Amino acid sequence: MKEGDKMKNQKLVFKSSIKENPLHIMLGLFQIAIGIHLVLSDQYFIWPPVLSGIANDDIFGGAFVVLGTLLLYWVIDFNRSVRFDHALLIVSAFMMTFLTCLQLAHFIKLGIDMPWISNAALTVVVFYLAKRSDSGSASL
Repeated sequence: MKEGDKMKNQKLVFKSSIKENPLHIMLGLFQIAIGIHLVLSDQYFIWPPVLSGIANDDIFGGAFVVLGTLLLYWVIDFNRSVRFDHALLIVSAFMMTFLTCLQLAHFIKLGIDMPWISNAALTVVVFYLAKRSDSGSASL
C-alpha cells in the first residue's frame, strides 16, 4: 500500500471514530472544562469542612482534566480497548457522582448556587455510556 493511501485510510478511521463516539467527546471536553474551573477556583467548596480541603485541592481538578484527556485519547486511539473504556467510565462515574453530591450538599445546606443539575445530567450521560458500552461478550 502506498504511503498516501495509508494516510488517507488513517484519516477516514479517525473521522469515523469521532462520528461514532460523540458522547465520549462531549464528556471529555466537559470534564476538562470542569477540571480547569476547579483548579482556578481555590475556595470553591466550603462545606462540609472535612472535605473542603480535598475538594479544593488542585489535584481534584487536575484529575478531571486528566480523565477528560484520557476520554478524548480513547476516541482517537485506533486500537480502542474496551477494558480501558470501562475503566474510564467507572472512574468518571465516581468523580461526577462525588462532584454532584458535593455541589448538591452546598445548595441544600448553604443555599449557594452551584451547577449540580448540569453535573447530574453529565453523570447520567456517563451511566448511559457505561450501559451501552460493548463488553466484547455476546452473553452480556
